[in-house]
Amino acid sequence: MANIESLPYIGKIKDSGCNVNPLDKINNNNNQSLTVKFVDNKMNGKVITVDTSRAKSNKHVVSMCARNLGIVEVPEPSPKPCNIYWHNVVYSDLRNLIPSSSSYVNKFPGMTELAKKISLTKSLRSMEELFPSEYTFYPQSWIIPPQLEEFKKYIENNKTKWFISKPDDGAQGSGIYLLNKFDDLKSYSDRQLIQEYIINPFLMNDQLKFDFRIYAVLRSINPLSIYVAREGMVRFCTEKYKKPTKDKNLNLYSHLTNYSLNKSHTSYKHSNSLKDQIKGSKRLLSTVFHQMERRGMNTRKLWHNIKIIIVKTVIAMLPEIMLNYEQTFHDIDGPQCFQIMGFDIMVQEDGKPILLEVNAAPSLTIEHTIIEGTPPVRSIVDEVIKVPLVRDCLLLAMNILEEEYSSRSDCGSGVCSDYLSNDTNLPKIVDCNNIGISSSDDIVLTMKSREKRPHLSEIFPNRYGGTSGHLLFLDKAVYLYMQFINIKVGTKITISGIKNFIRKCNLIGLVNDKELGEKLKEIQEYYIGSNDMAETRYGYPFHAFLQILFYFAKIKFSYCESLLSSMQRLLAFCNKSLQKYGVQSARLRRTEIEKDENSIYIYLLPQRMKRGRSLLKGTGMIRSKSESTKIRVNDEFEKNIQLPRALKVNNIKLPKI
Repeated sequence: MANIESLPYIGKIKDSGCNVNPLDKINNNNNQSLTVKFVDNKMNGKVITVDTSRAKSNKHVVSMCARNLGIVEVPEPSPKPCNIYWHNVVYSDLRNLIPSSSSYVNKFPGMTELAKKISLTKSLRSMEELFPSEYTFYPQSWIIPPQLEEFKKYIENNKTKWFISKPDDGAQGSGIYLLNKFDDLKSYSDRQLIQEYIINPFLMNDQLKFDFRIYAVLRSINPLSIYVAREGMVRFCTEKYKKPTKDKNLNLYSHLTNYSLNKSHTSYKHSNSLKDQIKGSKRLLSTVFHQMERRGMNTRKLWHNIKIIIVKTVIAMLPEIMLNYEQTFHDIDGPQCFQIMGFDIMVQEDGKPILLEVNAAPSLTIEHTIIEGTPPVRSIVDEVIKVPLVRDCLLLAMNILEEEYSSRSDCGSGVCSDYLSNDTNLPKIVDCNNIGISSSDDIVLTMKSREKRPHLSEIFPNRYGGTSGHLLFLDKAVYLYMQFINIKVGTKITISGIKNFIRKCNLIGLVNDKELGEKLKEIQEYYIGSNDMAETRYGYPFHAFLQILFYFAKIKFSYCESLLSSMQRLLAFCNKSLQKYGVQSARLRRTEIEKDENSIYIYLLPQRMKRGRSLLKGTGMIRSKSESTKIRVNDEFEKNIQLPRALKVNNIKLPKI
């Protein structure tokens, strides 16, 4: 492991503010006290521990950051609860691995499945139906085999377009290929996602295709909070881009940016220094933004649009994140989850960013192998990106991110004065390729200027809540859905649950049994992957139920101009109907707590606020000031339905999930 003191991009703990004693050995014996204590004033002298026993490939960077912050690392499973648990993947027995509800864990239950290509497509498609003008950042997609005939018809009518096939559970570029004829499809039965190929990507002088890996953090869903990392990674192909042709020998090195594919190419350029990465095959996002600016790109607008994509994508995934959390911890107070997510984004020639996919477990390794068979060596690009990312996640878990950076005087999010002093004598680079940065000094100075700002910044609800808050709509459908499923058993709704929903929500008579059966069969084929009714014994997933809601909304409120308007009325109608069966209105809506005049906390699982509610006794109830949360209603029966409530609290930070 690298010596922590030799890594200049990690802020050193100040002697005046923190006293850390060396730790020779961590013993899991309950009778032996830990010798390292985090006694910074910000933590009131508490010992903070992080369990890395299941961190695996993440362990190196987490250990480095923990030592730097004075957090005690527990490398082996311990019977004593730790403050933070860091896992490399989402474990199916998560509820048994975290003994304390006050602990933080860096994974949400079920996130691996939710981020898979087909699941993500279904989530985004549901939102696109409700908000067609808002969800235009994802390529047109077909899920095979359910949409095989639809794809066949489309490709035969668009013979000049190209498409890319991706296996649902594929990774690192495996199994991906391009096609522009239906006959080129290698399998009609394998589960795969086909997308329209971006044929005109933005290119720079080197004519190499590239994409962005942007890192975001879902800090919590209770209250909802999303952060984005200021620095990201840009991955380049190793051969110049040429538009695909009908040649069977398609050169994937000019079309796919995947590191696992390109690293074996003789033209792959590893970066041994920040100077090298200016022309490397893996570069810093800040470097490439400078290069794009020189090519006329408005990177300020581009970065704004990328952050909007992240917010909208996370909002689309929230319903199933909520359901998986509730199912995993249905009978206990669960831990407080957060998760690092990787967003792969490509920029079109016209400057529009397009979401390619989401990675629920992006690599956090900070080494790379230059020659196959030799030990991995330090990767400066990975370090500059991932060390501050992990460090800020730990600070978020301790709830002292802003406080820590406001008190810093020497080091920041990426590079500190130590690095600057070591590199000021580096020679200038001749900028013959017009790439936009003329020396490694410029890179260091650019990063140096940001050092007192956190690497992570909140983008929802703090930054984009006002412009994207209206998209937070499907949680209302989740609350309705949970009234008709057995959350202890799973997250799917059975046929009997659907019939119960129709009866209790007074929707009987809108369609006959035959029409309903045909609709369920259609939904089943798309969401379950079979037209055999026996396959429905396990139930329908949430987005299948959502299609049932869409179906009834269009019929009952056919006079509405949009599906969104119909759904607003249907949900209000269902909520009012359920009150006759004793379902409290509070169980069918989120809770919003006013933080100050301009911001609110949004609790998506209000039933899990009991620890926080004890702090709020005697506090009056007020209306939310957020226009985006209000339901606009016209029908007479809807006028009596209460709007979401907000609890006014002064500087009380409730527990996060």
